[in-house]
Amino acid sequence: MRKFIFFLCAAFALTSFHANAQTLKFGHINTAEIWEALPELDSVQTKLDAYRKELEAIIAEVAAEADKKYAEFQANQDKWSEPVKESKQTELLDLNRRMQTQQQNAQQRMQQQQQKLLEPIQKKLKDAIDKVAKANSFTYVFDIAGGNPVYVNETQSTDIGALVKKELGITK
Repeated sequence: MRKFIFFLCAAFALTSFHANAQTLKFGHINTAEIWEALPELDSVQTKLDAYRKELEAIIAEVAAEADKKYAEFQANQDKWSEPVKESKQTELLDLNRRMQTQQQNAQQRMQQQQQKLLEPIQKKLKDAIDKVAKANSFTYVFDIAGGNPVYVNETQSTDIGALVKKELGITK
């Protein structure tokens, strides 16, 4: 009797697994293609270009100051005593370090600004994908933009790119 119950449970588990496996619905999307079509990216690029110019202006000021002090050092080093010359060399080294720090800070600020501006667009894209996937009862949606899938069976996986573009109002 115990064997019968075991086989009955095993048969039930296999049939329920088989039934669940048949209800899986797969989709795929190339988010890079959708991303490039988003009209908001032009605005983001314009803002990033303006921000980059501001940061470059700050760095240019420090570079101009360094150039001026270096030219002064070159012109007058023969006239100065050793303590003055050493003081001026230390000042030039400090300016050089400051300029390097400014450049590193500018790179970090640029990355932060880019992330800040792109985050809402990334969320908008993800929300659109989620909405389309839920509305069309997809179990899984795979992003093929990164090149990770080696194979996509078009008969068993649906390209939802057009649906997501429609959701986002993209006509391209």
